[in-house]
Amino acid sequence: MTFGEKLQKLRARAGLSQDQLAELLDVSRQAVSKWERNEAMPEAEKLVRISRQFGVSTDYLLLEEAEEPEAPKAPAAAAGLWGRIRQWYRNKGYLLAWVLAAWGLWRLGDTVVRLIRSYLTLDKIPGFDLERYLISLFVPEIASAALLVVTAVVLALLGRRLAGRCRWYHLGWLPVLVGLFGTYWYFSLPLLRSLTNGVVWELTGKVIDAVRGERLITESMQARAHIDFTALLVTIFGLAILILGRRRERKRAPTKME
Repeated sequence: MTFGEKLQKLRARAGLSQDQLAELLDVSRQAVSKWERNEAMPEAEKLVRISRQFGVSTDYLLLEEAEEPEAPKAPAAAAGLWGRIRQWYRNKGYLLAWVLAAWGLWRLGDTVVRLIRSYLTLDKIPGFDLERYLISLFVPEIASAALLVVTAVVLALLGRRLAGRCRWYHLGWLPVLVGLFGTYWYFSLPLLRSLTNGVVWELTGKVIDAVRGERLITESMQARAHIDFTALLVTIFGLAILILGRRRERKRAPTKME
């Protein structure tokens, strides 16, 4: 069986069209068509991505006499809900970043609405320093939500290149974003309370302090030392997953290609 015949068989078994496989491999549909007709061969990097996508060895793809792998080794034959979840994450896991972007937009909109409500309510109180209050309380929240949206959109756009190659360690971005941007004030559970604001909120507050030379002290601000420490630890934990996980996969890659 030739490479093209094997590729066509694997693609059909996985229920993928040529267009879908081309999108997963970042190539044109015409390229996939030429591979299946044995008019061209993919480059080494694409060959490795094909082997990982279908759970077969590169030897099986390249050698005509190589035996067909057992069905359970192919991701398409993975049984049960967990197997389908893993397959979806491998191919479409980058879409989770769009969920985070939507969450950031909701946070931003909610913060702006609360800002307007506070202004309309507190503006009627004589002698109250409304400007100082609004800046100290809402500007860090707006900055944190806006940066979350931007970061999530960038991750989604860059992550699209990982279609078919998303790995477990890419989930390390979740604790990184939680540590940097917090879980927002709606999550008041004891385990999440110390992560409400995040590192960006704290740094923005410090910048405001430096510019204005003063701060409106509130109860939540007095507990900031603990919040900052916890959020920083969560951020470092996420970065460790990303860095160490990638190194581990790189060390294992040559073994998989043999």
